[in-house]
Amino acid sequence: MDLALPVGCASCGHPGARVCGPCRTALWGWCYPGGPRAVLPDPCPPGLPPVVATAVNDGVVRRVLHAYKDEGRRDLRDTLLELLVPALALAAGAVRPAPREGVVVVPVPTSPAARRRRGDRPLEQLVAAAAEAVPGAAYRSVLSVGGRAADQALLGQEARAVNLQGVMRVAAGGGEAMSGRPVLLVDDLLTTGATLLEAARALRAEGVVVAGAVVVAATRRNPPRDALGIVRRVR
Repeated sequence: MDLALPVGCASCGHPGARVCGPCRTALWGWCYPGGPRAVLPDPCPPGLPPVVATAVNDGVVRRVLHAYKDEGRRDLRDTLLELLVPALALAAGAVRPAPREGVVVVPVPTSPAARRRRGDRPLEQLVAAAAEAVPGAAYRSVLSVGGRAADQALLGQEARAVNLQGVMRVAAGGGEAMSGRPVLLVDDLLTTGATLLEAARALRAEGVVVAGAVVVAATRRNPPRDALGIVRRVR
């Protein structure tokens, strides 16, 4: 018997499970066949690092991500780690030349508006846990967003790019803290690529090598592609 506050499925609300059995099955149905793979936004902004994703941002995946970030459901972290860790491990293993000391994992920073709304930094918590699960990966939270940036979730495609231009900064000494190791940026979603592009710009300005980026999920307009750029159909 549940003695604590009742927990409902983050997707359908069924009581007794964070993600019920049927919704968990549906969640895996939104993952790319064969596991995480490279994705690109369309159009792809110049300078965007290679991005790896595990799932399509739709259905149960989208609802679980929203509940985790914006409904206080931090109990869903382990479910999201099941999606994020394989993508992070794949991206880390693909870095060439292979770094002797492993990669540095840097989360995309939360805007001040989103941080005030949520009360904490759920993405950073998720990324830190994922980095711990990947051998050789080191977590560093060195990026911040200037106060004038609006919450990206409230903006359209063109406004997202304008909103983030030049607003991210690397903390003092943050570039040196990388010790020349390649960096993987991590965010929850890939939509237009504007957020990852701005994060990469800020790090590159400090001499940091951005080897790639990792997300839990990509929107449907960001289809998976093979090494030749051929679009692969999902669902």
